[in-house]
Amino acid sequence: MSPENHTTKPSSDLNRPEKKVRHRHININIGMIVFFIIFLYLVINIIIYMGKEQIAVVEVQNGSIVDNGYYTGIILRSEEVVTAQSSGYINFYVGNGEKVAKDGNVYMLSASASSDTASDFSGFSSTDYADISRIISLYTSNYSDSMYSDLYTFKYDLQNQISEALSSHNISAIQSAGQGFDSVSAEKSGIVCYTYDGMEGLTRDQITDDMFNSNNYEKQQIVSNQWIDSGNTAYKLVTDDNWSIVIKLTPEQARNLSQETSVTIRFAKDNVQTSATVQVFSNGESNYASLSLSKYMVRYIADRYIDIEIIESSAEGLKIPSSAIVYKDFYKIPVDYLITDEDTSESGFYKYTYDESGEMSAVFYKADIYANDGEYCYVDTSDFQLGDYVGKVNSNDRYRIAETAQLTGVYNINQGYSIFRIVDILYQNDEYCIVDENTPYGLTQYDRIILNASQVDEDQIIY
Repeated sequence: MSPENHTTKPSSDLNRPEKKVRHRHININIGMIVFFIIFLYLVINIIIYMGKEQIAVVEVQNGSIVDNGYYTGIILRSEEVVTAQSSGYINFYVGNGEKVAKDGNVYMLSASASSDTASDFSGFSSTDYADISRIISLYTSNYSDSMYSDLYTFKYDLQNQISEALSSHNISAIQSAGQGFDSVSAEKSGIVCYTYDGMEGLTRDQITDDMFNSNNYEKQQIVSNQWIDSGNTAYKLVTDDNWSIVIKLTPEQARNLSQETSVTIRFAKDNVQTSATVQVFSNGESNYASLSLSKYMVRYIADRYIDIEIIESSAEGLKIPSSAIVYKDFYKIPVDYLITDEDTSESGFYKYTYDESGEMSAVFYKADIYANDGEYCYVDTSDFQLGDYVGKVNSNDRYRIAETAQLTGVYNINQGYSIFRIVDILYQNDEYCIVDENTPYGLTQYDRIILNASQVDEDQIIY
């Protein structure tokens, strides 16, 4: 009988102790889990916030809008240059911008210059010094780095004033010295100017676009004790107080001004404001406007180019961004159907409804009235449906709701969510609106509104 097959463990394995299995215990830190959850929540919200279009809010403030046009114009006058009939040193009887009668003395020509007036101002009167001081004060009070070219105008104005004072002194000195001289009179009456530029006689039909570039513009000035050759310009004579300013226009400006017959303008040089008759015209492909005036010609008699501001539109009230404007449709219900509930003192309408048996009855329904123009109440479209009927107290008269109208407003968020509030726009441009601060159901100062109305919906929670 063969022995059974079996496996015998080595003796060494029999004597080896059994291994114990050790289980590791994981310690869960609740604080770390809470911290991780909060951190994850913050990260998710930051990502959502950064990817979300931000809703900007503005506070309503009182303000104004002034939309004016700024132009550089070319001055046109009835003017002509008068040339000297002989040569000599010139001095003036008539001051710059003063009127001379026909056959009145305008200037003196002498064979020799006055020898003591080049640096002698002792003959200046207090009026001369006051006029010089006025010119300096006017320039300094209106000085701007962006208007540096005004320095040249200031130079000419100052030279004219000093030359005028020196001429009077020179004429007295020449007459006292017994020097030979000729007095030259005017052939016609007009206003004398001692500045000229070669553009005398220019008409509006001759105006071209390149004339509005004054970079290469030059004008000449005749000063006292200056040598004048025969045939050279002695002075300029303006024969009419009426004058005009021609400005260049864009197509939009031409459309706007073509609807006006007169405008108010302000001269940048000294802030003088006046009215002018306006006429839009074109030469070729360009548009221009002629501003006709009957005052202040003498004030700017030495100028050819002048900066002006046309005061077009202005308004004051509550100032809000144009992007805040939103439009909403409302049902129109005649004011005659508006009632006040005796128990609650709330305003609303008697709305006709039908019960299960088909019986019609009138139930008071409080409605949100957004506007009341005296003829109609404007109520939210969510309060009624097209075809609903409203009625009057103790009357069979009923009105079927069928007409809608669009109102202009903004989203007010004083209560944390967007509420439509009507606005009455007094004036609007591309950036801002001026709205009436006395509009019923409207805005008041310091209200908070949505900057961009297209970003939100009505009744949306903002914060």
